[in-house]
Amino acid sequence: MRNQKRVFRKFSYRECDRFAAFLRGQSLKGWHFKEWKMGLVFEKGEKRDVVYDVQVFPEGSENDYTPAADEEYSDYCEVAGWELVDGQRRFCIFRRHGEDVVPIVTEEEKLKNVCTAERKQWLRESLSYALLAGLFLCQYILWPVSAMHFYNNMIMFIVCIAVIRLLWRVADGIWLSWWAHGQKKKLADGEAITYDRAGMQKNILVSLREDLCLGILFLLAIQAGYGGIAIGFLLFMIVLVGAEALISYLRPDKGETWMTQLGIGLVTLLMAVVVVAIVLGDGGFETGEWSAGGEVPLLQEDYKDVPGKMEIEDYFHQKGVFGEMFSFWIRYVPEDELSNEERSGMSGEEAERWEAWQWEETDFLRYEVYQSLYPWIVERTWDVTVKDRELEECTAQWDAVYAGYWEGGGCYYVKYEDAVWMVDTGERLSDGQVEILREKLEKAGRDAPHESPTRK
Repeated sequence: MRNQKRVFRKFSYRECDRFAAFLRGQSLKGWHFKEWKMGLVFEKGEKRDVVYDVQVFPEGSENDYTPAADEEYSDYCEVAGWELVDGQRRFCIFRRHGEDVVPIVTEEEKLKNVCTAERKQWLRESLSYALLAGLFLCQYILWPVSAMHFYNNMIMFIVCIAVIRLLWRVADGIWLSWWAHGQKKKLADGEAITYDRAGMQKNILVSLREDLCLGILFLLAIQAGYGGIAIGFLLFMIVLVGAEALISYLRPDKGETWMTQLGIGLVTLLMAVVVVAIVLGDGGFETGEWSAGGEVPLLQEDYKDVPGKMEIEDYFHQKGVFGEMFSFWIRYVPEDELSNEERSGMSGEEAERWEAWQWEETDFLRYEVYQSLYPWIVERTWDVTVKDRELEECTAQWDAVYAGYWEGGGCYYVKYEDAVWMVDTGERLSDGQVEILREKLEKAGRDAPHESPTRK
């Protein structure tokens, strides 16, 4: 028969009375609180009524793994009939050891302490969420590097969750202010105050939210073609949770907390780098074949004569809630007139000159096709793709809503009602060549694959 058990249960500062009642209920069942070490640890004993008091000390820190009350204060409480058992964060757990005891703090002090601790925790978390939400909004919505982000369900989910969590914290702050106002009014009217409500940060709601978000994010990462990265992220989360559990078990003193966290943080970071390196080295992106008819939708030989052999440098396809996109980067390498023996016999300088010549003679074709049924997504895609480039209009040539040629990059930018194209030809094209490109890309848009996105 086991003599100890560990309970993984969390309480908010607004639930300090519920926390004390929970500990008392365990004692009535014969389980007496021993310590707070990687969960609440209880020892088996005789069933008896043990009264606990859980106090909140705002001078403590969220990173404290030892009681927030100092030794002098603990001695004061001991004289008053309360034994300090243990504590973490800003919580201190006291056990009554006499009949004639006095309250540890007055009701006014207790309310002030709880409100101060709640506000500090709320401010800390809210600033973190605001920073993340602002970072994601700027990176992926306001000033994105690429329009591809709009067509990636995983990225859109991350942005939405960051914003929703920030709004959740704002709502909880309003709830906290309303709760504090109500408690102060009760105190002024001489009514009893009970700290047994967690507001919007109930443990079961937080756990459900976190587990649900991680599960959806993992599935979306696989759907977006990042199966390897999803597994790497999952391994990183396991390492992170393990590090947190280790710190909770070691319980460093206040002066050593930051050093312990720094050491474990560095080890966690190192392990994360190793995991990511293994994942990416093994192919972080799912690979596959272009499946629209089994052929590349547009090649340079479709509209002009091109010497050399064709190589697909990169292709990418993804489908999200806002639309679908695909891109190709095709390279035409001059035919190698040297045999493998001749190339292996080159000196380093000769090999560099040969590679430089081959690179100069290499021709490229790159194009991106974005399709969406939402006009605002089409407009946003256009703004991000074109940016501030000065275009020479050629709308009639492409029979589009707007089309322009960028002389500086040799690119065509084309906008239709439901699509945006970027075609990097490296040169101006004739009307006949443009007609071929239009037919090819329109057909590719209709025949684009609808299975899991792939990248090579």
